[in-house]
Amino acid sequence: MTTGAALVVRYDEARRASAETTLHKLARGQGISMLALGVLLGLLIVVPFGAALIETNDTDVVLILAAIALLLVPITLGVLGVRQLRRQPRLPEIAVTITSTAVTFPAMDRPSGLAPRIRAEEWARDGTSASIIPASGLQGSRIEFTRQDAGKRRRRSIATGNVDVDPRVIVDALRGPHTP
Repeated sequence: MTTGAALVVRYDEARRASAETTLHKLARGQGISMLALGVLLGLLIVVPFGAALIETNDTDVVLILAAIALLLVPITLGVLGVRQLRRQPRLPEIAVTITSTAVTFPAMDRPSGLAPRIRAEEWARDGTSASIIPASGLQGSRIEFTRQDAGKRRRRSIATGNVDVDPRVIVDALRGPHTP
C-alpha cells in the first residue's frame, strides 16, 4: 500500500495470525521443555543429596548449602519455563516502510525469551539493496534487505508470502528513482 511518497508493506492478517499461532506453539514447547528439564535436574540433585543426608545421620551444613546452591539451576529453569509459557509473541502490523530517504523496520518478538528482541531499525535508503531470494520449503521466497555499514554487513528479511504487496513492487520501490 503506497501512502504519499512512502511504500508501507503490511503483513497479511490471515498469515500473520497463522505465524503468531506457530510462534505461540514454539514458545509453549520451549517452556514445557524448560520445566521438564528443571524437574529432572532437581530430582537428580535432591535424591543423591537426600540419600547422603540419610546415610550420614547428621546435618552437615556444607552438604545442605551445596544442595541449596545446586538447586538454583533447576529453580531458574523452572522460573524461565513458566515465563516462557506466558509469552505471547506477536508480529508487528507493518513489515517494512520505504520512504524517499529511509527504509524502516519495526521491532519484532522472538519465540524464545532467552533470545534478544529484534530491534526497530531505520536505514538510509542510499546504500540499501533488496533482492528476492528463493527459499526451500513452504515459505516460497523472501526479500532480503542488505546494507554495508562501516565494514559490517547488516541484513533483514521478510517472507514474501506473508505480506500484502507484490515482492517485485518492494524491490522496485527501493531501486527506483528517489529524491533525498
